[in-house]
Amino acid sequence: MALYTNARIGNIDIKLILNSKSTGSIITKQLMDQLGHQVDCVVIVQIITADGNTKTPIRKINNFFFEINGIQILTKVLVIEVMQYQALIGNNWLAKTHAILD
Repeated sequence: MALYTNARIGNIDIKLILNSKSTGSIITKQLMDQLGHQVDCVVIVQIITADGNTKTPIRKINNFFFEINGIQILTKVLVIEVMQYQALIGNNWLAKTHAILD
């Protein structure tokens, strides 16, 4: 199941996808650059994005804060180049918050 919501990362308001079928969380390279984040490592794995395309993430950030309704949760994110969305939260974040998508 996927839900769409507004969220804030740093001082930037974004459109966010919460996806219970995704094992991990994703941000776009464009958003990473806007926020001035540095990557922790380069990764070489293939993932299937929310739109069904196969992508190879270019970077990983191990300590990244997502804030939704004032709740900040630290999680790992993969950084990819897509234009369809800015960020996607997967089960790694949802499990930490005990979120239920209904």
